[in-house]
Parts: sequence; structure tokens; C-alpha cells
Amino acid sequence: MKLLSSFIFAFSVIFSSNTHEFYLSVTDIEYIEDEKSLQIISRVFIDDFEDVLNKRYRKDLVLIPGQEKSETEYYVEKYINDKFEISIDKDTQKLNYLGKKYEDDMIYLFIEIENIPEFKSIEIENLILTDLFQEQKNMIHFKAKDFKQSFILEKEIGSKLIQF
Repeated sequence: MKLLSSFIFAFSVIFSSNTHEFYLSVTDIEYIEDEKSLQIISRVFIDDFEDVLNKRYRKDLVLIPGQEKSETEYYVEKYINDKFEISIDKDTQKLNYLGKKYEDDMIYLFIEIENIPEFKSIEIENLILTDLFQEQKNMIHFKAKDFKQSFILEKEIGSKLIQF
């Protein structure tokens, strides 16, 4: 009985006081040659994204369909433009935020960059949520024609240059 009590105590201490949370976003970036555009879909946990918007802009935004304030879209787009950047052949591109969609506990952010001719390099910077969560990881899946590459960005290493 003493052994069982010790095990239960150790188990509860390990899993209650030292819980480690994962902070992860996943972003798919695909170059559509026929349309000469980059199509970007980023998936982020709703509660984390809501937290960062409210703390960064000192707002009380709620990311729940039907309960959003009229200014929510403005701050979502502003945050994306502040924390996500793409350069093509060393030329910073203008992001076109298309909108968002909620699914389960995720928010899907839709972004497009138009009028992209053939290119030799792309630099991707993704610092989304790194200003709120030190351990934030942003996984990127990049695809152009037959080229595919996946990598993780974080606060200390927030960008990656891909040449092909």
C-alpha cells in the first residue's frame, strides 16, 4: 500500500507541477505556377491566437463566430503583417489577407501573394505567437513545382532562406 501511495504521489507531482505545453502552428505555402501566386494557409490554436491579439493590442477580442467585434479582422490582418513576411529574390512581398475560418480548436488564416513570376529564392519569416510564447514552434511546408521542403521556425531562428 505504501508503494502504491508513493507511486500516486510521484505521478501527480510529475504531471501537475511540471506540465509542458506545446505551442505549434502549421503553415502550408504553395507556389501555383499557372496563377503566378503563393497560396498560404496557416493553422493556429484559437485560444493562443486570441491571447496574443488581446495582449499585443490591449483589446478584448473574442475569436468565436457570431461574437466577434467589428475590429477583429483589422487586428488579425495587422498581426499577420507584423509577424509573417515573405521575400522573393530578396524583394519583400505584400501579403493579401483573404480571411479566416474556424474548425474545432484551430483558426485557419488564408493569405495570398499575387503576381509572382518564376523565382530563384524565397525567404520565409514566421514569428507568429513567438512574442507571447517563448517555446512557440512554427512548422512550414513549402512547395513549388516538384520542390518540397519542411522546416520549423522559432523565436531565435525566425526565418529561412530557400534557394532552388
